[in-house]
Amino acid sequence: MDLSKQRPVDLAVIGAGLSGAALVAGLRAGGYQGTILVLEAGRGPGGRTATRRRREDPCWRLDHGAPTLTMTGEPTGPLAKLLESLQIQGVLVPDREPVVGLDPDGGVTALPDDPQLVGHRWRGQPTMATVAEALLSAGGAGTQAHYGTRIQRLRRRPEAWLLDDTWQARSLVLTGTLLAHPRSLAMLGWTEVPLRAAVPVGADPQLDQALATIADLDASVRWNLMLELPGSDASLPRQIWLTASARERFGVERLVLQRQGDGRLGLVVHGLDDGQAITPESQPTLIAAQETRLRAQLPELLAPWPELERLLPQARSLGVMRWGAARPTGRRLPQSLQWCPQSQVGFCGDWIAGSGYGLAEGALQSALDLSDQLLSC
Repeated sequence: MDLSKQRPVDLAVIGAGLSGAALVAGLRAGGYQGTILVLEAGRGPGGRTATRRRREDPCWRLDHGAPTLTMTGEPTGPLAKLLESLQIQGVLVPDREPVVGLDPDGGVTALPDDPQLVGHRWRGQPTMATVAEALLSAGGAGTQAHYGTRIQRLRRRPEAWLLDDTWQARSLVLTGTLLAHPRSLAMLGWTEVPLRAAVPVGADPQLDQALATIADLDASVRWNLMLELPGSDASLPRQIWLTASARERFGVERLVLQRQGDGRLGLVVHGLDDGQAITPESQPTLIAAQETRLRAQLPELLAPWPELERLLPQARSLGVMRWGAARPTGRRLPQSLQWCPQSQVGFCGDWIAGSGYGLAEGALQSALDLSDQLLSC
């Protein structure tokens, strides 16, 4: 292959979620001068903090993933500086909107014990995706982003990574586990794990350790149903969190309401997975089944708010999004395996060991930790 025909960059980052965007911002803040390419399968930045927009309805903005950023404690060091810069820009504000719990009988109760409800909560302004957008903007002219691009093939050549035979990068960072985890074989119908195929066993012992750890990570899948409801002047909570017993009964983690500028309501139902195998062939059927199941639960889930229950017959479906988050079965990917210099490949995301695991805090902190390692190379 003639590498001169490829588009060369110094660093390719797969994923434009919080960790990928924070990595770009952290590198630039540390003086990194190389060119950066960010590749994202979604329509825009944000990852699990993405915002749904509608071409036929330009005013519509719905945060269909995480509605807030959670910090387990008072941020310090580079993380505090990063958050402070976002606050100064006005794209990150404290979240003080009401949050309530729901018991298995459909009654309002105390909040469940969940890490996402402990500590400080922040939200993007005007939307959650704005946070990732602001972080990526720190990349300047030396950073380019491509959306709607799902990388399926990786190849390692001397001094370069080849991505789908389209881009050539000196170094590579994965912000999710898809290209490195065996479950991608079933979910996407691939015949081999792309990162493992690119670097054979034994070629890089440190990467071998990282891939063995990643293979032990499980996925916590969510089926997020998005609905549009007419406007209401009623006093409503922003988030409704189900207790453990309520989750078991309803198969729902939480419901999130978001008022639109014109008064309409956006409702996101975070449905839990039932363990059925997800393949390219089964996914359409599973999405349809999850939408039917979740809509059938709503009258009882929203019974404490009669105004919402009354609006349900007028609800318009905006579809179901499948979300997956890495969860450890015993180990987490340690920070010592975040960067594999021999193969020039790194990892960041909320699945890396450290503070804020599984939270936005972990996604941001892991990116800043990796940026320090890259800057010291």
